[in-house]
Amino acid sequence: MTRFNECVGSLAQSAGSPVALQLAARPRGLSGGFSARTQTGQTSFHIHGRSGAKVGRGLGGVHGGVRHLKNSLSSFMKRPLLGASAALAVAGLALTPMPASMQGSACKVAQVYTSPTNDKGWSWSHEQSFLSIKSDMPNVDLSIRKDSVPDDNKQAVIDLLESMVAQGARVVYTTSFGFMEPTREVARNHPNVMFFHASGYPDPSDPPNIGYYFASIEEGRYITGVVAGMVVPAGTNIGYVAAFPIPEVFRGENAFALGVAKTNPQAKIHNKWTLTWFDPKLEKDAAEATLSAPINAMLVTQHQDSTAPQVAAEAAGRYGVAYHADMNEAAPSATLTAATWNWAVHNKPTVEAACSGAWVQGGRVVIPDQWRNWSGSFLDGTVGVAPLNETALAKHPRATEIKAAFDAEVAAFKSGEKNIVTIFTGTIKDNTGKVRIDGAPDIGKLYDDNGMWFVSNVVGSTQP
Repeated sequence: MTRFNECVGSLAQSAGSPVALQLAARPRGLSGGFSARTQTGQTSFHIHGRSGAKVGRGLGGVHGGVRHLKNSLSSFMKRPLLGASAALAVAGLALTPMPASMQGSACKVAQVYTSPTNDKGWSWSHEQSFLSIKSDMPNVDLSIRKDSVPDDNKQAVIDLLESMVAQGARVVYTTSFGFMEPTREVARNHPNVMFFHASGYPDPSDPPNIGYYFASIEEGRYITGVVAGMVVPAGTNIGYVAAFPIPEVFRGENAFALGVAKTNPQAKIHNKWTLTWFDPKLEKDAAEATLSAPINAMLVTQHQDSTAPQVAAEAAGRYGVAYHADMNEAAPSATLTAATWNWAVHNKPTVEAACSGAWVQGGRVVIPDQWRNWSGSFLDGTVGVAPLNETALAKHPRATEIKAAFDAEVAAFKSGEKNIVTIFTGTIKDNTGKVRIDGAPDIGKLYDDNGMWFVSNVVGSTQP
């Protein structure tokens, strides 16, 4: 993987938040990193560089795939501490009237997706942000788009991006990890066009017209785990349909499992690998494997991009927890909630900047530092959870208690009282009995090869 340096600023959490962080910057490559400490000195952790983890192209492409390689964790730690209004205000655009020049002429916003945007999953969540922006900004033209684009053919992606620029795109959004290198290359060729890549990481050779973005979805995962643990009987099994054995997937599954452990300490989460991001048949088969004997899961959740696991849960008369979006329509009697994305928190101010020319200097785009490697959170509204499906829980004996717990967790994450750091704080063992975290977490190690392990209540191998 390409080496790169990180520059880290200082930050403070919103009023009332328990911890304020100071990040000390240092250059880093594969073995570098940066340290972080609280202003009070009560908590500390260190964020390290990658050790070169990859998801091979032989695994079918990496749509967001190595989204775990969010290597400039300075931004990751910084953005969750900003509220949504602050995130918009940073752009210097959202709080001012739209310029007359933006109201008339069309502004072409190009998008590239790796799966169908009707999947109600990863690609769908991105497209929804642009559709919402279009409703507020009628001059935005979304016609330059392509979905179901394989991310393992670099030249084909380069050709696609070049064609989008040739059609007049002012800004291009690419939403799969495998699109990162093509996006960089085309950005270098067109300094007057803005480019944003979801899930990637900065490189020292990057031109100033490219930025990266992601979010701490583990916060939503944890909440759904709390719900799942309360829904199923004590000590019973839960199925987890997982895509690839990479840190992103382990991190999300472990956050969910820790939520389950809070409300149902004896329950077990049974992992099933699919080695795909989007394949409804494989996802369905894996879900059914957990729903049938000998596992007999009472609930199924997923790190997948289709609704197939939720449909399988409903067909079996069990519960489900979805991912990426509210999949209640696909399985109304099963799906209880989901960890969700709201990419408009990032995309609206960046689209506004592209369309207004606010970040153009001397005919070249210069993206401000705070948008070069951006990460959202529950606190700023990028991460959320789908509404609790109270209809599906109407006859559940703990329905009122489940709703109260759900609301309390949502409130805690919205206020900043809880976040990804608090989720992974404590004495946490893996499913071999080894202590992986003891006290405050080293967040960086959850984002590299060191994060490829399961917490103690997960049943399954870390390798397929």
